[in-house]
Amino acid sequence: MPPKRQKTSNSASTPDPKRRITRSSAKTNTRDAKDLPDSTTKPPEAKPKTTKGRQAADPEKRSPKDAKPEADAQLDGESDPAPQNRTTLTITHDLVKKPIECHQYTPTSSPSTSSPTLIFTHGAGGTLSADAVVNFCTGYSLSLPVLAFQGSMNLKARTKGFHACIDELKSNQPTAQKGTKENTAGKKTLLLGGRSMGARAAVIAASEHLASLDDKEAEELSIQLILVSYPLLGPKDELRDQILLDLPKNVRILFISGDEDAMCPIDTLNETRDKLTAKSQLIVVTDANHGMNVVPASRTQRVGEETGRLAARWVAGEPMDDDTYIDELEGEEEWK
Repeated sequence: MPPKRQKTSNSASTPDPKRRITRSSAKTNTRDAKDLPDSTTKPPEAKPKTTKGRQAADPEKRSPKDAKPEADAQLDGESDPAPQNRTTLTITHDLVKKPIECHQYTPTSSPSTSSPTLIFTHGAGGTLSADAVVNFCTGYSLSLPVLAFQGSMNLKARTKGFHACIDELKSNQPTAQKGTKENTAGKKTLLLGGRSMGARAAVIAASEHLASLDDKEAEELSIQLILVSYPLLGPKDELRDQILLDLPKNVRILFISGDEDAMCPIDTLNETRDKLTAKSQLIVVTDANHGMNVVPASRTQRVGEETGRLAARWVAGEPMDDDTYIDELEGEEEWK
């Protein structure tokens, strides 16, 4: 049977190339030695495509893409100029010692007034201006709002940043839209997400927020998590799945991962998904590493924005396969 194809609608403000989104099994490689920061390393050279089909990870084979930690995004990989729909603000809160720098992305289209704001954060060692963060937020904010916040490399401090932003969105509507909305079933929805270490912090913050509610409040709240480049394998190859397994069934998860991400082999991720109580779906970017870099380098921005667009459609409740693959972008000349 040929792979399924899924088409995405063109954005009103950003031209879309013709895309081929297929359903196929993932290529996997081995894990890295530690959490990688948001990457700005030049993508590796292209290699011949392997035959698509269910393929297990090879623990002995190491990919050159992940042979060493990638460069810190603060050094040379920040996007420039800033997106026109992005503004800067700061949040002060008793939970954090210093004001939190934030980037607010306002939708370029006309979203529903009930659309919740996605609270999002970067990976370890990165910044709000890291290419992978900006690309994702730019694509996502074509239709839905994003509040991205800057954090340190300390996981507990980053988790507190989520709680501070949740409180801010609830208390200050002029600053941003409310962080929750009521869906057709009468439940409220809270959106949290992040890249790499930021994704781990989002999961922990979600669990802590649910634990702070009484039974009725917890039952009325639906949490949606968008986890980009989730670092499933730790420094000593330990499987970081327990915080995911502890999530209850009223949590929905969208994983976005590259099939060349050594810290999150697709087969290992799917094994974890099979054990989850929470419902999950997966977007795989073919040939993307942990930093969401692909070859040729000119595709990286477009692929990053596409992941954001698909994530926004997932939040909006549009039908999506449990496994969706973003393959090569066709019609490259349309972007030149």
